[in-house]
Amino acid sequence: MGRRERVWAAAVLAAAAILTFARLGAGTLWDQDETKYAEVAREMLQTGDPITLHMNGSPWYVHPPLYMWLVAATGRIAGFSTLTVRFWSAAASVLAVYATMLLGTALFNTRTGILAGAVLAVTFHFLVQSRLAVFDTVLLAFMLLAAYGAVRGYQRGRAADYLRFFVFAGLATLTKGPIGLVLPALVMAAFATARRAWPRWREVPWGTGLALYALIGLSWYAVEAAVRGSAFVRPVLGYYGVGRFFGVVENQAGPWYYYLPILALGAFPWTAFWPAAAVWHVRRLREDGSLFVLLWCGITVCFYSLARTKLPNYVLPVYPLAAVGVAALWDAWLERRADAPTPAAALSAVLLGVLIAGLYVGIAGYLVRLYPQQYHAFSRILLPPAVTLAAGTAIAAVLLVSGRRAGAFVALCAGMALTWLGVIAWVAPVAEAEKPMPVAARAIAAAWRPGDRILGYRLDVYSSLIYYSGHRVEWVDTPLGLANAACLPGRVFVVIADAERRWVALPRPMTPLSARGGIEVLVKPESVTCP
Repeated sequence: MGRRERVWAAAVLAAAAILTFARLGAGTLWDQDETKYAEVAREMLQTGDPITLHMNGSPWYVHPPLYMWLVAATGRIAGFSTLTVRFWSAAASVLAVYATMLLGTALFNTRTGILAGAVLAVTFHFLVQSRLAVFDTVLLAFMLLAAYGAVRGYQRGRAADYLRFFVFAGLATLTKGPIGLVLPALVMAAFATARRAWPRWREVPWGTGLALYALIGLSWYAVEAAVRGSAFVRPVLGYYGVGRFFGVVENQAGPWYYYLPILALGAFPWTAFWPAAAVWHVRRLREDGSLFVLLWCGITVCFYSLARTKLPNYVLPVYPLAAVGVAALWDAWLERRADAPTPAAALSAVLLGVLIAGLYVGIAGYLVRLYPQQYHAFSRILLPPAVTLAAGTAIAAVLLVSGRRAGAFVALCAGMALTWLGVIAWVAPVAEAEKPMPVAARAIAAAWRPGDRILGYRLDVYSSLIYYSGHRVEWVDTPLGLANAACLPGRVFVVIADAERRWVALPRPMTPLSARGGIEVLVKPESVTCP
């Protein structure tokens, strides 16, 4: 990579960091997962146990500990805040952009790598995920680095490259389980089969590589299994392991086409270029780069579509290699190569207009349906980012059709980046005002006295109540259970939705402490006893 290319690569990484870290510490964490993982990290410090994770005072076996270790370390050094809790996810997203650049360079050329980093940095779903205090971007960065090691090993035949694959696959496994190895391995196996390159596996240092993977990725599982026995093995290998693929975990189901609309929206604005890129790469299947891109994207989508448990963030690994595929097409357009015809660019420009129109209609319909009272306030706040995005998209489409493709790429990236910064500056504070649970939890924390208890009644979102109150919460789901729990001696905070309040019988008098966004906090004084 020459000096000019290094400058452009540094500029892309700097832009990705700005988009990720701008106002990252503003506001509160989102329920469920952000506050859940933050609470697990905090209880790690409280219990002094870095091996067995805890949530709400009980052992928590849902995920491996690497991400929680990182958050706990940051919290111990700088305290727990929105910024310190989100730091590692944000840093990993920048690392994922860098890993995408490496893959684009290895599979195609340096310019494709730089363009791919820019594409990923302004991909909508990736932007959202990079600012959430969850481990998906950490998993993604390690998986991409593992894939890069495997690709470079195949290209150069060097044992050190293959060993990097095992190291990063181990780190990915310690972040979110064996999927950190399974997905890259499936792609490499399919690639080797397509290229009839199975004899090349003799180049892989299997003994050392598997030992490294086991040491990094599986040692925690072994220790927990030895210490906790079946109490750990059954949920981890059963319910949250195999059960996540063959069964539905925590009611997170979906039809076979579940990920199609998610990818169409999540890859915005680059979804408009997916059809042209797919056709272009299919025609170039003899090229290793095109084959690897298609296999990675196709296998990832098929794997998660076949799994019965589905969540939007599962398909996050699609975006980096899709970015490489789109970037390779743009590189061909910029070179004005004969195999990247102009009609494909014109068609992509038309699809871009259709996509943004559909996006606006979908957002408006979503707000009208779920937030009818706040719709006008939301629509006014959304207007500046919407105008910015429409202007950037229109300019990019015109430049693309007129043949000024470098300007079109810059306009599209700049329009998306400015839109995102507008969302962070104007939309996020409005959304913050709609969060009731941190307000309720902080009111409880301010009024807390030793011996107090917290009861949460039929709450769909709950981890914010634990995290921001700093205390254990008892969950009850029936009116009788709530009445019995509230009648126990001592002062009790009852957190309940307004819609549920009329259907339950509580001790009297109950003192209102906080009410916001349909969530109410009531206090039963210590002196009150039940008949």
